[in-house]
Amino acid sequence: MVDGDSVKQSLRNRLRGSTSGRRIDRSSENRIKRWILFDGNRERVAVGLLATVFAVLLVMGGVWPIEYQELLSETTIIQTVFNTLLSGTILLVSIVVSIAAVGISQELTSLGNQSERVETTIDFQGQIEDHGIVDVSPARPGQFTAVVLRSIKERADELQQLDGDADRGQGYRDEVERLRTDIHANTEEVLTTLSRVPNGSTDELLTGLNYDSSWQLYQARRILTKYDERLTDAERQVIEEIMDTLRTLMVCREYFKTLYYKLELSDLSTTLLTVSLPTIIFITYVLLALNTGLFPNVTVFGYTPLTVFISLAYTIALAPYAVLTSYVFRAATVTKRTPEEGPFVLDADRETAYDASTTEAEPTGDVK
Repeated sequence: MVDGDSVKQSLRNRLRGSTSGRRIDRSSENRIKRWILFDGNRERVAVGLLATVFAVLLVMGGVWPIEYQELLSETTIIQTVFNTLLSGTILLVSIVVSIAAVGISQELTSLGNQSERVETTIDFQGQIEDHGIVDVSPARPGQFTAVVLRSIKERADELQQLDGDADRGQGYRDEVERLRTDIHANTEEVLTTLSRVPNGSTDELLTGLNYDSSWQLYQARRILTKYDERLTDAERQVIEEIMDTLRTLMVCREYFKTLYYKLELSDLSTTLLTVSLPTIIFITYVLLALNTGLFPNVTVFGYTPLTVFISLAYTIALAPYAVLTSYVFRAATVTKRTPEEGPFVLDADRETAYDASTTEAEPTGDVK
């Protein structure tokens, strides 16, 4: 996993000065929180979580030394705890490996299915070629996203420059300008981020997820419907091209998010298996060491060897869970903040024609 200045640090505040908690904008978030959820290498995040656990255990041993020593002296209780951790680690590995196996099984298909999947992907890439957006579709996800976004931006500028019917009044021009401004703000945000993302990184798959295509598609459909009879053929064509390109962007973003989850699951499985085997061996050693009871009864700065050893052993035993937590943190946050798959607007900061805050709803036809 790539760790550094990439997709996670360059996303800026949304248009209109506020950012919904469902967007991937992290510019206003606490730096530590942003590092844990997005920026940090997952292995380093896991190590950070374990270091926090170890520090908390040592602090507890210093604040309540007598009670803590009495607790640790109960060998049977400690052995029960580590036996539980040992069983849980084995179960955890089994579950994650099973999930990974299910993911792998989806790749084991017939030649016909594989051919269909490849052809579908190639045909999808060819859509932007058919629309005259680019001669040859880019192969890299980030470059593909950049080409699509630039096309949407150019079409928005073209729509604003068309004169059309002057009888439509200021309302139409305001609607178009609102759509164009939002497209410009979103496009510049994503393109700036893409310029800082290394080619071939997982960050490249996440950059376009913050683009608010759902509201823009709604706004374009609204303009097309509201001013349908008063639009020129050129204006109608440009609006339809914007809508078609936004649909293309939505599909490729969801596909890139699927690729991200696939890579994340692969990394999780590999890391968890690498960590779990040494952890299982270490927990077994701890159980044997507790049976011997060979710990000197001395105290250094208020801590006995038993206190430090049990605290460290407990921390190491939690390593598989820390790895799982670090990966689930990021995957779950990406899922939570990118739930939109189509024309439905879930961002509370986005105003639609039927919101209570809108002064005039726009139903079509007579209300009975």
